[in-house]
This record gives sequence, structure tokens and C-alpha cells, in this order.
Amino acid sequence: MVTAPLEQNEELNIVELFNEYLDEDQARELTARLEQEIGQRTKNDSLKTSLLMLKALYSQNPPARDVFRHAMLYSLISFHLSVVSINIVAFFILPFLYPIYVWMPICSFILSVSFTRELCPLTRLENYLRTSLGLPRIGGFMGHYVYRPIKNLISPRRVPRNDDA
Repeated sequence: MVTAPLEQNEELNIVELFNEYLDEDQARELTARLEQEIGQRTKNDSLKTSLLMLKALYSQNPPARDVFRHAMLYSLISFHLSVVSINIVAFFILPFLYPIYVWMPICSFILSVSFTRELCPLTRLENYLRTSLGLPRIGGFMGHYVYRPIKNLISPRRVPRNDDA
């Protein structure tokens, strides 16, 4: 099934309807999240196309460069990295400094937060800032800023060579 592109007045009607209930940043976040969490995982081509078109309504006009929001995003990333680092250090140091009834619940909490699929509130805030700046959302902090760069360092992409000459 082929979906016809929206006409200009249809696009404006949809955007106006969204703007009645959400501000522009919330609508951009909602459409990006719908497309990422549902559209990329569904096997229904019609739904996938509809969600892509809906996301495109708010990604056509990316917001102007906002220095304050960029500063907030980089500050949040730095703070998040420090929280992760402190948790890693605490996980290995607490058992030697405190009795078991103190460090066991803390280490259990650190493990459960680290290895569940639920997004951390700081990651949610980062995704909100990223979509308001027109940047793509991330799936998880550790995967985006730690695992992926290490993986790219270990196995760099190979460029195909032309040996025709």
C-alpha cells in the first residue's frame, strides 16, 4: 500500500492540532519517540510510513541554534558521566569501607539501575534536549557514549578498495 504525501494544508492542520495540546518541543519529542520506539520496530509498513511522515512535520524546520540549550545538553552529559563514574567506583569501594547491611543494598541498587532496560531520568532529559535541538535521540547513555565508541575503536569500518587499476 502506497501512502500519498500530505498536502500543505493537511500538514498545517495536523501541526495546529498538535499545538493545541502540546508545545512545539513536546510535539517534536513525541513524534521522534513514536517513530523511534514504535515505527522502527513495527512490521506494519503503513504505520511505519505514517510515523515517519508525522516525525517529518516537526523535523522539517529544525529550531535555530540555541546556545543555552546546547550548554545545558553538554552540562547534562558531563554530569551524567560523573554520576556513572561515581557509581562504578562506589560499587567496588563500598564493600571494603562499610558493613554488609550498608553496601549490599547500595550495590544492588547500582546494579539494577545499570542493567535494566528502563531509561534513566537523565537519559530522558538528554533525549528531550536533543530533540528540542533537532538532534537524534539516544537509546542509552552507556551504549551511546561508552560502548559504541569502544566498539568503533576496536573494529573500524573498512573502506572498500578499488583494485581495478
